[in-house]
Amino acid sequence: MANPEKKIRYLVKEGIILKKKRWLALLVALGLIMGGFLLVRAEMPEELFGPLEPLLEIYEIIQTRYIEKVDPSKLIEGAVKGMLESLDDPYSSWVSPADYEMREMKQEGRLGGLGIGIVTKDGFPTILNVLEGTPAEEAGLKAGDQISAVDGSSTKEISLRELVRRLRGQVGTKVMLTIQREGKFLEFTLTRAMIREFNIQKRKLDGEVGYLHIVDFQSGNTARNVRKALHEFKQEKIAALILDLRDNRGGLLTQAVEVADEFLKSGKIVSIEGRDPAASQVYYAQPGEALPDIPLAVLINKGSASASEIVAGAIKDHGRGVLVGTSSFGKEVVQETFSLPNGGAIILTIARYHLPSGKTIEKTGIVPDITVEAFESTEKEKEVLSHLQESNIIKNFLRDYPHWEEEDLSHLMQKLHQERIDADEELLRRFLRKEDKDRENDILNDLQLLRAWEVLKER
Repeated sequence: MANPEKKIRYLVKEGIILKKKRWLALLVALGLIMGGFLLVRAEMPEELFGPLEPLLEIYEIIQTRYIEKVDPSKLIEGAVKGMLESLDDPYSSWVSPADYEMREMKQEGRLGGLGIGIVTKDGFPTILNVLEGTPAEEAGLKAGDQISAVDGSSTKEISLRELVRRLRGQVGTKVMLTIQREGKFLEFTLTRAMIREFNIQKRKLDGEVGYLHIVDFQSGNTARNVRKALHEFKQEKIAALILDLRDNRGGLLTQAVEVADEFLKSGKIVSIEGRDPAASQVYYAQPGEALPDIPLAVLINKGSASASEIVAGAIKDHGRGVLVGTSSFGKEVVQETFSLPNGGAIILTIARYHLPSGKTIEKTGIVPDITVEAFESTEKEKEVLSHLQESNIIKNFLRDYPHWEEEDLSHLMQKLHQERIDADEELLRRFLRKEDKDRENDILNDLQLLRAWEVLKER
């Protein structure tokens, strides 16, 4: 009979060997996700092995005892997400391979689109507008067209984010849309093309005041586009400028620094302080401004975050311009994206930034010099506006009175009263200006923009 103690020692020893094999298998799986973050080797240091041992045990139990077979990569991705969520940091996150591929293609200029703006209406995505010179315009798509299916797959109740993912893709590839128009179903096959990024919008409010809206800082061409716009303004000899950073969620730090530099003669723009000394850096403005001595107003609101706060904060702290609107979001951290071998990525907070004044804005945001709340309709007013849209009253009015004046508005109010529609005259006036393509950029539609314009006019 074999020695029981020898058998036990053998089983224990074998158990350790098997555990190390399973450990290596898990590390290989993790390695496919985490790449350079983990070092796969036979001899694991106890300080690394110890804390992660429960992860190994849970992985093994699920793989051997769960009622259904589970894809190992799915489990590992779940573990990665769990690790990031445990940081209790809303800005550190996991990016799926599909989302990361879209992001990479966009930055490299390989992401194709169709050239349409989309909103959800009656449960289906509906085309809001069609850009000129795009595949959508060439194919004959129109505003109001309802997108019923993409490549044969229904779009009912899917999120706009998911729809955009389906519509976008490699430049030169094709996509088939099923469109519902006036009760008929039509099919269009479009070839995706590179769509110009409209993250910069430039116009003149009147003969003297320029208006520059930066939608975001996601593109590596943002600063270059801003410099081009400022150069054109200089040629036009504007007397003042409004920089609109409202609802700008941020983007690339380098682009924010370069844009801020266009408005400052000298001094600190922002300082970055991280756990890793290599991540710490101070950025300074270089001599020279695009528009020196031009009065400047900057529009911000709760949607202004991160990179846009760096620009607005630097301008405010140096006294270069006046900030108008409402307090910004208050995101005082810097993220870095780490690509992974499986095609995904993690976005990790690696540093905090500090404005020139040194004041913290985390969660509190930047307080504007002049607070102006945006105009918001009440629920009752929204119901009235929705009824006006559905009944085509506004559409018909603008068709009959393309150059309407206050007298025409009075006639419209009388008509609404006769049809027992209780609409406030000022609300109706704002809505008409918004719907009227010839007046959609009217400064009277925007209280914050109007106040900024008034401030500059006073200077």
